[in-house]
Amino acid sequence: MQRLNLPINELESIEFTSIAKELGENTNTPIRRALDKLDFLQKLSVAIELQPLLAIYAREVSLRIRITGLEFEYNDQIFQPKYSQGSCCVLSSNLYLHDKSLGTIRYLSTKPLAQPQRQLIASLEQQLLQPLNNVLIFEHNRRLSLRDHLTGLGNRSYFDETLSCMKATAQRENRPFSLLILDLDNFKQVNDQHGHTEGDRVLKQFSKILREALRSNDYVFRFGGDEFVLLLAHSDSLNPSLVAQRIIDMVCQDKLMVRHQVTTSIGFTNWKSGDSSAAIIERADKALYHAKDHGKNNFHCLSE
Repeated sequence: MQRLNLPINELESIEFTSIAKELGENTNTPIRRALDKLDFLQKLSVAIELQPLLAIYAREVSLRIRITGLEFEYNDQIFQPKYSQGSCCVLSSNLYLHDKSLGTIRYLSTKPLAQPQRQLIASLEQQLLQPLNNVLIFEHNRRLSLRDHLTGLGNRSYFDETLSCMKATAQRENRPFSLLILDLDNFKQVNDQHGHTEGDRVLKQFSKILREALRSNDYVFRFGGDEFVLLLAHSDSLNPSLVAQRIIDMVCQDKLMVRHQVTTSIGFTNWKSGDSSAAIIERADKALYHAKDHGKNNFHCLSE
């Protein structure tokens, strides 16, 4: 796959009008009319999140060039704001701004792109670079603000946001989910006897256990201290009791946990139609207290 590789100064010298002539388009075509609009950069600059930015860019490119799909890859994630079956990659560009990699963008079509079309794409990409960089910085900072600094898990803000989304999906599509609240039994004695550094080791190890116990579409959060929360998506096809028991077993088999005699107690509940966030959290919290009051190192489900 050939990559268009023009120096920035040459790209800046390309005029849309001359490119349109090379494409053999007259002034009344949609391509020429789109090229004459100088608001392309302004449209891109409106977006502050990645998905909307890519959707705008895909739409604007398709107004100018007959493409059937567009892919963007960044940090091992692939976004497809525009896609049509039967098309293949006809151009792939690695995007850079001041030697900083901004990802790879691929253009899909059923026909090869002519050189003037490739030049046009290169010009459009130059206008994409700064808005894309701004959005990636925003996304990075947003992810940091939603993460617990010690464990890397989602924090309370991320939980609130995710729970709202899952409730809306559950209500709209009748897809239930489960909420589990966990805390560590005997964790206080670790801090008291061995210090907070060792306590942090235990918290990190417990976070690792939770990640390993769950599926990729489940969510793990740390509320603070030794309190953790799980959101299990589509629990109509998953028994949360099995998940809770798996976590308990994994903790009991972990060398660090065993050394400090740390176990976990878990309370959970399932979403019911009409549940508020406060209601479902309160039920899971009551279930947790029930588990701790009945010997710890176990789980309890509260449905009402």
